Amino acid sequence: MSQQFPHTGSIFSFRPQHNGRHAWIDYAKGIAILFVVYRHVIYGLLYSGVEINDTMMDANEMLYGFRMPLFFFLSGLFFSSSQRKYGPKNFAITKVNTLLYPYLLWCIIQLTLQIMFSEYTNFKRDAGDYIDILIHPRTMLQQWYLFALFNTSVLYLFFSQVCRFKAPVQLLIGLALLSLKPYAGDISTLTDVMMHYVFFALGDLAAPYFFREKILDSLTSAPKALLLLPVFIGIQYYCMKHPGMNIYIYSAMALFGGLLVIILSLLLAKHERLTILRTIGHYSLYIYLLHLGIVFLLRFMVLKTGLQINMPLLTLFLVTAGIYGSMLLYRVCIRLGMNFLFKGPFKQVNYTPVQGSQPLKPIEN
Repeated sequence: MSQQFPHTGSIFSFRPQHNGRHAWIDYAKGIAILFVVYRHVIYGLLYSGVEINDTMMDANEMLYGFRMPLFFFLSGLFFSSSQRKYGPKNFAITKVNTLLYPYLLWCIIQLTLQIMFSEYTNFKRDAGDYIDILIHPRTMLQQWYLFALFNTSVLYLFFSQVCRFKAPVQLLIGLALLSLKPYAGDISTLTDVMMHYVFFALGDLAAPYFFREKILDSLTSAPKALLLLPVFIGIQYYCMKHPGMNIYIYSAMALFGGLLVIILSLLLAKHERLTILRTIGHYSLYIYLLHLGIVFLLRFMVLKTGLQINMPLLTLFLVTAGIYGSMLLYRVCIRLGMNFLFKGPFKQVNYTPVQGSQPLKPIEN
C-alpha cells in the first residue's frame, strides 16, 4: 500500500504514480475527494462563525449526493478480481490493514486531540465519545467512510463466500437494506452499510463490462458528457430542493452523478489532462485521513489574525492546502519509516489461485 520515495524532490512532486492501475479510476477518486474536502472546508468555516454565501453553499449541496456512492462503486469494481487473485482470507486481511486499522488509530488520535484542545475546536468532546468510534462513526467526522467501506466489504465477502451469493443476489440484498435503513435509527455503523451496500454490489455486477475496451470507448465521449451535464445539474438541483425524497430515487440520481464523473475521468485519462487529479486520486485514502487536521490548523491561524479575506479565495487556499498538505505529510511519514500510521501489521498468507501454481504478490491498496 505504501510507497517509498527515493529522493527528497519526489516528496513535493505532483506527477501521477505510474502503478499500472486504470488511470480513470484515480481520476474519478481525485474528483470525488476534491468535492469531499470542499464540503469539509465550507462547513468548518460555517461552524467557526464565518458567513458563507449562498452560491458556495448551493454548490456544496449539489456536489454532495453522488460522491460517496461513487467511492463504493469503484471499490466494488475490484471485489471479484481481487478475491480470485489473492483469496478471500487475504482480501479480508487487506481490508483490516488498510481500512479498519487506520480508522481505529486515527479516530483515537483525532478524538484525543479534540478533547485536549476542546476550547479551539468546533465540536466539544469528552471521554464518553470513544464508544462512538464503533457505534456512531458519523460523529468521527470524515473517518466514518473507512469503517463503512470495511463493514460493507466484509459483509459482502461473507455473503459471497459463506452463502455463495452471486452479484445479482447481492444487488437485491443492497436494495433490501435501503428499505430497512429507517429502522436502524441513528446507529450509523448500520445505516452507512445499508445506504452504500447497493453501490458496492453494483460495482461488482458492472465489473465484467466496465473493463471491456468497447464499453469504455463508448463512454469516453465528450458529446455525451456535454449532453449529460445539464441533466446532471437539473438532477442535483432537484435533490438539493427535495432532501426528503424517496431513498431509491435518491440512489438512482446518485448513480447518474457518478456516471458523469466516470465519463469525465475517462476523457481526462485518454487525453492525459489535469493529471494532478490522478495524483490526488492515488492518495485519496490518505487525504481522507489527514486533511481535516491540516485544514483546522490553517483555518484557526487565518481567522485568529482577524484579517478580512475574500471567502472564495480563502476556501481555495484551505482546499488546496488540505489536499497537498495531506499528500506531503503522508510522504514524509513514509520516508521516516512511519508506515504503521497508515497500514496494519497483519501478514497475508500464501495463496495459489485455481488458474495458476505460484503465489501472487500481496494485494495493493
